[in-house]
Amino acid sequence: MTNTDAQPLRTFIADENQAFADRRQGKFWPANHHRIGPLATKASGLLDRDEQVDFYFHFMRVAGGAPLVGEKEMPLLLEAYRRMLPFLDLGGVISMPRRHKLLFVFGFDDAGILPSGETISAKALKARLKLITQVGAYTTMPAQRDKKAKFLPFADEAVRILETLRHLGYRHDRRYGEDLYDVTNLSFWGMVFICLLNKATRADLVADMVEGKYDLMRRVEQLAMLHRYVDAVLPDAGPDEERFASLARQLKEIEFARRNATESVALVQELGLPFGDDEDWEIHIAIPLRGTEGHPLVARNVVRLHIRPNPDWQWELNARLAERGEFSEDEKKIYRNDLHFPVLGRGNLRAFPAWLRQVREKNGLDFDTGAADIRVGRKRAAAKLVAQWMGN
Repeated sequence: MTNTDAQPLRTFIADENQAFADRRQGKFWPANHHRIGPLATKASGLLDRDEQVDFYFHFMRVAGGAPLVGEKEMPLLLEAYRRMLPFLDLGGVISMPRRHKLLFVFGFDDAGILPSGETISAKALKARLKLITQVGAYTTMPAQRDKKAKFLPFADEAVRILETLRHLGYRHDRRYGEDLYDVTNLSFWGMVFICLLNKATRADLVADMVEGKYDLMRRVEQLAMLHRYVDAVLPDAGPDEERFASLARQLKEIEFARRNATESVALVQELGLPFGDDEDWEIHIAIPLRGTEGHPLVARNVVRLHIRPNPDWQWELNARLAERGEFSEDEKKIYRNDLHFPVLGRGNLRAFPAWLRQVREKNGLDFDTGAADIRVGRKRAAAKLVAQWMGN
């Protein structure tokens, strides 16, 4: 190793020391992370002891996790982690890694030590960092669930994951309240998934989340997500896992009740559409402006309505007029209204045909329901019923 190799590390340390003192983000890392990252495992040969601790402290902050180090460097990495603990819950623009990942990796935080103990060897560190890499390797929850086989090799760590989640009260981030809490954090749900893949821990985890033992942030949403992960592992449960099966049924009933309370399901029932109670149906409607050329799906002047039975994403209404702008809303809020259209609003999905008439009368725009493209999978009878509803 040379001074040339050490220079970017020392520049990074100096920049982050100053930035952290000012509670702001450093400027060197964003443009040089590709140079610093590969040197993280070689810091011991480039920096003195105090510089190494500084480097590990800042690297964990900006990279979001611990670097892989050798046995001799473990005490310095642990020192850097202990130094970080008082700052883990800092919000704002400053980067900090997430508590649940570091607690799992190191086995302790400022509130205590996990029953399975601290990580003191480089071998254990390597194994736990491999799990953290796995839970962070996906961009969506369905992608995680589709790769169950990739998560199974980590099921032996399920007990430590359960300890981690309980230690934190199933709250991976203490920086924000319910309004900004990241309820879809994929590393958290990846750890939940691994815990569910272990027969010894899955019932305990579901009971923790369902039975009110912990004050879950945005509990209703979390239970809906948990239901989907439980569904993914339920086929693996044995006949001797009645407790887990019972909890899974309870989760399903909770989600089924939420689903049946949606205005999208109410509309489907009112129209008599032939969908099953558990069917994951979707309705896509594209209505062109009268006189618009081309297919409604690619029309430049069009209204689109997307309906589904998901309690958290029931419907989306969009309109686009070439060179004039767009309108967009869902059951939660309006996102854009360049066109000054009337608002449909939450609870008014069944009044969509009346909304089209309002647009015609107030905005002078006649969207042709007779030329609409209606897609409901293979159920043509449902498409006809939707067309009749819009024509009323």
